[in-house]
Amino acid sequence: MTALVSAVAVVTTACAQTVPGHAGPGMAPVAATELDHGLFPTEPSTFEMEISTSADIYSLESRRMLGYLVSPYRVDPEFRYLQDTELIAAGTSPTPNLLPAEFEPIAEKNFFVSGVVTARANNNPRTEKRLALAVLRFGNDDYARTAATEYNTAMDVLTPGRQRIDLTGYSEAHAALGPSRDRAQLFAATGPFVVVAAMSAPATEAELVGEWFTKLLDLQFDALKGLTPTPPDDMLDLPTDPDGIMSMTLPSEFQGSAAFSDLLGTYSPSAYLHMEPDAEAIHDYEAFGVDLVARNNATVYRTAGLSQAFALQTALTRPGRYDEQIDGPPGLGDARCVQRDYYTALFQTFFCVVVYDRYVALVDDTGLGNLPSPELHQGLAAQYAILANSR
Repeated sequence: MTALVSAVAVVTTACAQTVPGHAGPGMAPVAATELDHGLFPTEPSTFEMEISTSADIYSLESRRMLGYLVSPYRVDPEFRYLQDTELIAAGTSPTPNLLPAEFEPIAEKNFFVSGVVTARANNNPRTEKRLALAVLRFGNDDYARTAATEYNTAMDVLTPGRQRIDLTGYSEAHAALGPSRDRAQLFAATGPFVVVAAMSAPATEAELVGEWFTKLLDLQFDALKGLTPTPPDDMLDLPTDPDGIMSMTLPSEFQGSAAFSDLLGTYSPSAYLHMEPDAEAIHDYEAFGVDLVARNNATVYRTAGLSQAFALQTALTRPGRYDEQIDGPPGLGDARCVQRDYYTALFQTFFCVVVYDRYVALVDDTGLGNLPSPELHQGLAAQYAILANSR
């Protein structure tokens, strides 16, 4: 949907006129008192992660695990477009959109703790390809190996006629191609983790599945070498608002819904990449120096500096093939807004991105037909004000 293009911010001021606001070098001046914030707050607020169940505690570990999950895009660039990313934890379904609910007893008996799952596709209805990939943490190494074996056995019962695929270098992995040869599954244990993958591709490419799965395990097993599981008793000590960035992010309680609302929290750059819509457009943040991302009713990226912030804004807002640029809110000259090319029922989705100093803020909302809701612009204005008032 997006691609990296350089951006130049033009600073203009009226002659002999003082413009109120918090403009910095390279940023257009903003009359902060004239912005329409609606009912949204304009000051930073104290953030407290809601933790009321054991699943909430385990989800803290899942957020950390997301930074060690490999993107399907790295397995094959055709798996480009985001379909789903979820945190999963004990007390919830361990494999949403990946394994049937009938398999949940396997997770429970092997002491499933926490996990993450993402799925990307090529968005080509003629030759549809999709790869869902999960990393699940179990009670210990033995439980993980047992879970992988039992998942595979259960899949054999559910789908008779599966054909085993031998993966070079991974003799203990369970990989199989479905009888129609257009779907395949993978279960492989390493330490206390089980890597689960489900792939769909045209039957004419069935011979490539073994190659894809081998590459997937090469990448994912290597990534997991850097992941030391947090003991359950220590999970509450995991940081939920490092450097106060969540306190600088538009809180969700002022609006009924927000994209990825179940994923609110702070993320490492490698973790938040799993929420970018187009992996080809943004498959890393190196050019922008992003070191921390917060997700609440807005997404706030912390970049290396102002020039990198504008470059990230440009990358985030370059329209896709069927997207359309729309006007931003009055008074925020640097804001960039886009109407996305997909919709749900009568509601199309819109988003706006604005820069303040080294921070880039993205606000996402819905609308009716071709008109975004008023809350889109009001929320963006409020998020800008929160960042300005955080200094």
